[in-house]
Amino acid sequence: MYKKSFTRFIAIVGFVVFAVSLFVGCQEESVQTLVFGDLSWDSAQIHNRIAAFIIENGIGGYKAEYTAADTLVTINGITTGDIDIDMESWHSNFREVYDKAIAAGSIVDLGKNIPDAPQGWWVPRYLIEGEDALAPDLESVSDLPQYWELFKDPEDNKKGIVYLGVAGWASTKVSEDMFAMNNLGENYNQGIPGSSAALAATMVGAYEKKEPWVGYYWAPTALLGRLDMVRLKGSEYPPADVNILVAKDLSERAPDVVAFLKNYSTTIEDNNEFLAKKEEMDWDAQETALWFLREKEDAWTPWVSDEVAVKVKAAL
Repeated sequence: MYKKSFTRFIAIVGFVVFAVSLFVGCQEESVQTLVFGDLSWDSAQIHNRIAAFIIENGIGGYKAEYTAADTLVTINGITTGDIDIDMESWHSNFREVYDKAIAAGSIVDLGKNIPDAPQGWWVPRYLIEGEDALAPDLESVSDLPQYWELFKDPEDNKKGIVYLGVAGWASTKVSEDMFAMNNLGENYNQGIPGSSAALAATMVGAYEKKEPWVGYYWAPTALLGRLDMVRLKGSEYPPADVNILVAKDLSERAPDVVAFLKNYSTTIEDNNEFLAKKEEMDWDAQETALWFLREKEDAWTPWVSDEVAVKVKAAL
């Protein structure tokens, strides 16, 4: 009798363990992985983690992964199905590729994340305004030839230097064309640093010494949130489309995620603020995203239902 009872007990325990493992296995299989294109600049990485936290903890049923890539690689990755989401496309710098993919139905544009993000050539305000301004009449790119001596190239004192952007960026090609169209080669050399950090260092180094500086930059960035810079007339890039792009089948695989991303929208001020906070606190992208979600409920709660908002707040 004891043997039979023990055998039956073991059988029941085995069945329960099997049922639980089967249930857990089914639960794991039901979680869908969503791949974000993790672009190389801070704002894009923070947007990825803001969206991922809401998706994982508020919507549920999904797991986020991040693939390091630049803009063009991300767009191509979406068309091939290797990447699901691009939170900060800047695709106007690759208009031909974007238009072709949209026409083919390979990607879906869910609308703007950041409206009309400014790009162009900037100078410090102290250089052109105030009693001590060294170039009070410098207003546009066409005025640069008369001021070349202010912007002397440290490696060539016979010419000034304009920092056109980072090597390999599509925006740098636009700056090179602008440089040529304004015949600046007679008075200036082209400065093309190898990274965004190197480009930023040239601006910050000059600014901290109250020295002249002219070159390409863009917003939203922590620098343009922190430094008082003025964009030169004639250097304005066409208004940038900074949209959210997704894979063509995401609306079928994750309709609740697509509905959320259609509502996702931030301002230049939002972005400059969290980027400045990241820099000030020396946070990574995840820490900055959590700060935004905790401190800026008025910004993100309109993107989601009350039920999702409650779950996100609880997870924080």
